Amino acid sequence: MRLTRRRVTRSPLVFWFAVAALALLTASVVAGALGRARSLAAQYGPLRPMVVAARAVERGRTLEAGDLAVRLVPSSMLVAGAVASVDDGRGRVVVVPLVEGEPLLAAHLAPDGLSGIAAQLAPGARAVSVPTGSNAPPLRRGDVVDVLATLEGDGATTLAIAADAVVVDVGAGGADETVSVAVTQDEARAVAYALAHGSVTVALTPGLGGPQTAPRQPAKYTTST
Repeated sequence: MRLTRRRVTRSPLVFWFAVAALALLTASVVAGALGRARSLAAQYGPLRPMVVAARAVERGRTLEAGDLAVRLVPSSMLVAGAVASVDDGRGRVVVVPLVEGEPLLAAHLAPDGLSGIAAQLAPGARAVSVPTGSNAPPLRRGDVVDVLATLEGDGATTLAIAADAVVVDVGAGGADETVSVAVTQDEARAVAYALAHGSVTVALTPGLGGPQTAPRQPAKYTTST
């Protein structure tokens, strides 16, 4: 028995009808998207570029190109004080930790030209090196501590000679580990006196105060002559 094959042919009319339907559907989807975009632009403003952190950045880091990205946001959502371009942030030191996607503000950056510990100090602040002591918890930059002093002599007491001091640098570790903390000028003198006449360590605090590098009122401290 001989089998025969039947060739199925497609009508050109059907093919072009399908093409036209697809084109109409695509045009409808594009028109709807454009309509929604125009509606959002009218409501929130046109899209504008904004510089954001491309990844989490720790305090004290010098920003590189890979740390920053540009996102398009409605103009009404632009953050006041945001830097204008990636070039304005590249090579600058951040004085606060940044989370991924956070807008980069001029207030997040140290003055241009400053680097290292100096870049993390507010005007009027000083950095002093303090031994952490064997009982101090592990510390990192940005932690907030109280500096405690125990002076030599009879009836020795422990005093807080600097309160809410920000850690701006941490030593390499070991038995003689130290941290550098930002303090006021008066607190710096008190720390120097305590280092010469007793022992000094630090205690970690919640750090829920205001700007962490801003100079503060020094703790009450009286030295004997």
